[in-house]
Amino acid sequence: VAVGIALSVLFALLTVVGANIVIPISPVPITMQTLFVLLAGASIGSGWGTLSQVLYVGLGVVGLPMFAGGAAGASILTGPTGGYLLGFIVTPWVVGALLRRSNSLRWQVASFAIGKVLILALGVLFLTLFYTHDLGQSLAVGVVPFLPGDAFKIAAATSIHRSSQALVRHYSRR
Repeated sequence: VAVGIALSVLFALLTVVGANIVIPISPVPITMQTLFVLLAGASIGSGWGTLSQVLYVGLGVVGLPMFAGGAAGASILTGPTGGYLLGFIVTPWVVGALLRRSNSLRWQVASFAIGKVLILALGVLFLTLFYTHDLGQSLAVGVVPFLPGDAFKIAAATSIHRSSQALVRHYSRR
């Protein structure tokens, strides 16, 4: 349990680091957070990965400057980034559960892509409900700018995950 909590805190902190690697576009900045969200579920499993993001979002909501640009507070959840943040909580559970089913490269890429789609879908839902009130505009500002970076993050998450699996196999044989 102590190791799981420690790893959850580590992935929450990595998500903070990702929030500070930012391209400040409006209304939703491009960050590296989602790479760590994907890796949380892949690396420490569904439950601990989800806990890492509950910690991340929870600490930001109560006022610590955890989010992109140092943003904080509960009002962030009804702003343009609120849906993405809720997606951060759900995604590690889904990615971790999917990755338990197969170790094939295709399945891993698909699992990370499903995680990204989940974050984007929740983001667009909240953008439409609370910000733009227009699905087309929400897609234009909440999905399209992210696609190139998301392709990179899916590839990076897959590569990091496969490499870490190989290292674990190598060192467990010793």
